[in-house]
Amino acid sequence: MKQDEALAATPDTDRLVMLKVVEDIVGLKRTRIYKLIREGDFPPPYKPGGAGSRWSEAEVRAWVAQIKKARAA
Repeated sequence: MKQDEALAATPDTDRLVMLKVVEDIVGLKRTRIYKLIREGDFPPPYKPGGAGSRWSEAEVRAWVAQIKKARAA
């Protein structure tokens, strides 16, 4: 397990991560992630430097937790 995978994102340690990290966290590829964003079902990216997109790691992990919780219900 990679060190950054072992660290759980909390509001205090939240960081903006690139798409590749988001793909690794959620297990989906770029096309599906952007489709979910268009449908309003996935956290939208931030644009801190203009062209580059970054996601809140805490928001992405919360989305995964919500999906798991919905399945368990």
